[in-house]
Amino acid sequence: MSCDLMKSSKQQNIKFGRNYEMKSSSEEPSQENQVTTNQVEDRFDLSALPKETTSQKVIRRIDLPVQFTRIAILAFIIWIWQSRKIFAGVNVFGIDILPEIIPLFQGVPTEAWDYILKVWDDKLFWEDFWVTLQEALLGFTYGALSGFIVGMVLGRFRKAQKVFSPFLIFTNAVPKIALAPILILWYGVDIGSKVALATIIVFFIVQIPVMSAVSGVDPDLDTVASSMGANQMQKFRLVVIPSILGPLFGALRLASIYAILSVVFGEFLASKRGLGQRLLYQINNFGMGAAIALMSLLAILALFFNAGIGFMERKFLRWQDDSTRGNVVSL
Repeated sequence: MSCDLMKSSKQQNIKFGRNYEMKSSSEEPSQENQVTTNQVEDRFDLSALPKETTSQKVIRRIDLPVQFTRIAILAFIIWIWQSRKIFAGVNVFGIDILPEIIPLFQGVPTEAWDYILKVWDDKLFWEDFWVTLQEALLGFTYGALSGFIVGMVLGRFRKAQKVFSPFLIFTNAVPKIALAPILILWYGVDIGSKVALATIIVFFIVQIPVMSAVSGVDPDLDTVASSMGANQMQKFRLVVIPSILGPLFGALRLASIYAILSVVFGEFLASKRGLGQRLLYQINNFGMGAAIALMSLLAILALFFNAGIGFMERKFLRWQDDSTRGNVVSL
């Protein structure tokens, strides 16, 4: 009777399309029936597909619709600014979003342009520009390198992270505005105090994301690399670095901007030379056109910093799509 039940059960499985019998190796598809990559390439001629020319690549990267939109927005801002209509005040629902500004405190683009033409051949102006650029570059370099190294070490070694994290959090919580006068007393009014301030600010902007990214590296990747015989240096180069490049470049973009802001703030407090000192002089003497020109020049300098980092990001992260890269104030 049990044999009859087994037979009927097997027949029902077959009837409803369920066959639980193990297939023998003879029933597996043979190599002759398998389609190889070469056969696919022969069947579909991939060389016949249209290739993107160099000019097409340039046009795609420039993204003309985006560039034209940017130019249109900039032209509209300059027009409404130059017409002085914005200085008449902006009132929304009875709230003064922008109060009425008297002519003495107004500054229009033509006045800013006149100031740029005036100082273009001025040797002292370019000396001030070089001082600010040097301070920003040194502060960014020192802060980024130290922040990267500390972030890597603390992210890789959890015990060290537990020991030093409270001290780093305490130091980062100290108001940098209050720290700037102390640095000026320690380092003087030369470039040393501005470089120190920029280094401290950039350090924490880079260190925290790097430490978090290293701590978040997939442990399975580390295990696979170890099983394949990779040493610590190889795991660092092949596993850790590729995993943190995205957050690292995003932090560097933000740090480049704050490097310029910090040195300008330091020059506001006490400095012999620099664009920040020149900007403060123009504001104190109601030179609004010149002040706008100097602020615009500092913003353009930050854009060039950011563009350089974006260029390196495209080189190191070629495998990423443009939309997935960190675009912090990007060109």
